[in-house]
Amino acid sequence: MSLSSSSPDVVIVGAGTAGLSAAKTLKKFGYSVVVLEAAAFAGGRCITDNSTFKIPFDVGGSWLHSAKINPLARLAEKHGVCLHKENWDWTWVYSNGTLLTPPQVKEYSKYHTSMWQEANKAGAKYIDQPVEKTLPNSPWKNLVKNLIAPMLGADPDVVSSADVYQYADAEGDWLLAGGLGAFIKNLHSDIDVVINCPVSKINYSGDGVKVESSAGSINAKYVILTVSTGVLAAEHIKFNPQLPSWKLEAINLLPTGLLNKIGLEFDSSWQGAQQGQVANYLANDSDFCTINFGFYNTNLAVGFVAGRFAEQLENEGVGAATNFCLEGLKAIFGNNVTKYINRTTETAWKGNLYTLGSYSYALPGSIDARLRLSETLADRLFFAGEATMPNAQATVHGAYLSGIKVAEKIALIDG
Repeated sequence: MSLSSSSPDVVIVGAGTAGLSAAKTLKKFGYSVVVLEAAAFAGGRCITDNSTFKIPFDVGGSWLHSAKINPLARLAEKHGVCLHKENWDWTWVYSNGTLLTPPQVKEYSKYHTSMWQEANKAGAKYIDQPVEKTLPNSPWKNLVKNLIAPMLGADPDVVSSADVYQYADAEGDWLLAGGLGAFIKNLHSDIDVVINCPVSKINYSGDGVKVESSAGSINAKYVILTVSTGVLAAEHIKFNPQLPSWKLEAINLLPTGLLNKIGLEFDSSWQGAQQGQVANYLANDSDFCTINFGFYNTNLAVGFVAGRFAEQLENEGVGAATNFCLEGLKAIFGNNVTKYINRTTETAWKGNLYTLGSYSYALPGSIDARLRLSETLADRLFFAGEATMPNAQATVHGAYLSGIKVAEKIALIDG
């Protein structure tokens, strides 16, 4: 495609879930669309790797969170996708040399529930403070709070309790056979994407927009930005005119956090854990991983590290996160457990130049930042992505809904 010779109605920057759903919706409305993607593939932060293991491994988003109210869950049901709906719960918790007893694990779980309840109560009162300040006093506090970063992408001292409260939580965390990334790709298979095409500048000073990329410039009536807040904050894309101060403030209040995943493919002869079982491992005060076993009811386990510790491991280099998870497995199951692991892989989202992290989190004092981020500029520069969704932030379905929402905005402007 020659970009300079095309003149679509809408240019979409970023071919993640938000960009793809926006493109699909706009096409239904009769708009011509060009989607530009900096990476060598479409999918953004929702990609299924089918080459590392015999089992699909979602490098990014993998869960249908809040499945009861998740539109992607309804689409998966409609398309007859096999859904794994088992509940996940802790079976093993190891903390600084001690394996908790089953009664202790129950107490651990009870505190986890009360911890989120208190964070939500603070948010409901519009007390926008760090989640850590809302945590109830308990001997379990310093152990259980390590579960906050894998959920929110950042540590409890920097995440907003009001943002936690605004999220629309509902029953169900489901997995899709074949991977969520593959499902999103198939759902949008009719969308053409120009890959290896990073955008460097957007001029929205005239009647329309001019988008400059590595493949040339393109003019359109509207542009939709779906890149991460990390990319926006890093100013990888320049704007003319510059973004207003209130927009920049919203971007900076919503950093891109970090959750890295460690894939662990066990030999089928190992029967030490099954789908739905989870092991948590803590060394020192905040060196923490959680490992979910039996993904898709197979011999694939997935470990998670998040927040500052995940960034530390990523900075240490390839294999550091995997080695930490292996230490956790040996502490819980004995040194021989690693003999049963055939292959491993790990992600490094902080170093991904096209995302600079995994998904957004909100700093304290950012209660309306997501709404401000979503606001349109000059009726032609639109913003989409999970970070713009106060009730579905940090989720794939949030990104999906944001793309539809922004497409509907454009149709409304055109009357």
